[in-house]
Amino acid sequence: MIINTWGEKHDVTPRVELYSVQDYLGNERYGLAVLLEENMEPFCDLTVSFGEFISLKNCAYIDVNNCPFTEQFLQMGVAEDTGLTKRSGFCQYPLWRFSEEFLKENGLRNYNMYSEAYDCCMGNR
Repeated sequence: MIINTWGEKHDVTPRVELYSVQDYLGNERYGLAVLLEENMEPFCDLTVSFGEFISLKNCAYIDVNNCPFTEQFLQMGVAEDTGLTKRSGFCQYPLWRFSEEFLKENGLRNYNMYSEAYDCCMGNR
């Protein structure tokens, strides 16, 4: 449950998806996306992609520009702020590291695909 800027409560369900990006060598890789749904309808995209491979595992940039309630997810313990950001226009997007448990719970198949490809790419196998 999140509370929006106007104090309205929303019972949202996260869903982990993947998107395609290229690494610094031009190889196709996966990026993590966390989408929020309410009553099985799209609510918003919690994460934002800049089309680049993020070399920190389980990380994604957070769309604080369109989702001003994002701090609530940090308070829930599903992610931690890395302290890194990416600027686009007038906005700074924080880079969060999501807990593996949260990612598996909300998209096991997609997370396993991401994790296996990430570990292979980064030489963790």
